[in-house]
Amino acid sequence: MAETLIAGVDGGASRTRAVIVASDGAVLAAATVQSASAYHREPEEAAAVVLAAVREAAARAGAGGRLTALGAGLAGADDPAVRERLARALAAEDLALVVHVDHDAAAALAGGLALEPGIVIVAGTGSIAFGVDAAGRRARAGGWGPLLDDEGSGYAIGRAVLRAAVRAHDGRGPATALAAAVAARFGLASLAGLKAAVRGAAIDEVAAVAPLAADAARAGDATARRILDRAAMGLAAMIAAVARALAPAPEALVATGGVFAAGDLIVGPMTAELERLGVRVVLRPARFPPAVGAALLAARAAGLAVPMRGGPPRAGEETAR
Repeated sequence: MAETLIAGVDGGASRTRAVIVASDGAVLAAATVQSASAYHREPEEAAAVVLAAVREAAARAGAGGRLTALGAGLAGADDPAVRERLARALAAEDLALVVHVDHDAAAALAGGLALEPGIVIVAGTGSIAFGVDAAGRRARAGGWGPLLDDEGSGYAIGRAVLRAAVRAHDGRGPATALAAAVAARFGLASLAGLKAAVRGAAIDEVAAVAPLAADAARAGDATARRILDRAAMGLAAMIAAVARALAPAPEALVATGGVFAAGDLIVGPMTAELERLGVRVVLRPARFPPAVGAALLAARAAGLAVPMRGGPPRAGEETAR
């Protein structure tokens, strides 16, 4: 009998990570490739990136033939029409017996709480809150993209950092260490050259500026601290909206995404705002990453129970390209 192998894929705005999981819960291999966001590209193009990531991870795991199941949690897949096109494109390659497509926040929650009910707040390049209660009801808030929303995201923080820097340069805003930090980040002798430096910058390139806020805030910069406080309150508002929609809401909360690398600079004001809003949650560390969550969702769709366990991939290190 062929070995039961499940692929899980997490595709956000910046990158796509695929893992191969065995039936005993061991993560055999992983691969990281370019973004498979179905928000930023056509579903068929996103599906092609997913397939490339899965094939690379499968090759590293020494897996031949069809996989038992393939789960993909992708940005943009919350749209039913987009999700259908993704599933059709993935199934057409006959890479797995069962194909399950969901959005990236669903995969983040499934991995973070190992399929238990709860709420996840995702703050990476974009931002979204998503929850599932014990009855399987779903709710979400945010995730509208950079034009309409994405409060508290890396993009929103990065843009706020850039705006604070140019306002300080013009004398329209308070002096801030962010001005010098932004100039150094772009290799500029003066912020007068920033307009040209960021012309045509992609969303993920703006998001990459966000860590400057945490660095400056740790050094005591008030402007940077205000930027992070606003971001934290925006994230709390999303969590509160999901909690209200699921009332009575599950208390477990997981936080994932690069913004949370700022630690208590984000988590502190976020939890304080939730307390002020009367939302009771218990922040828990994520048990598994979103790519594993996508694999768990696919396994469930295939009628399989996978006893996940931790540990690095067995079949070599992952690669990025």
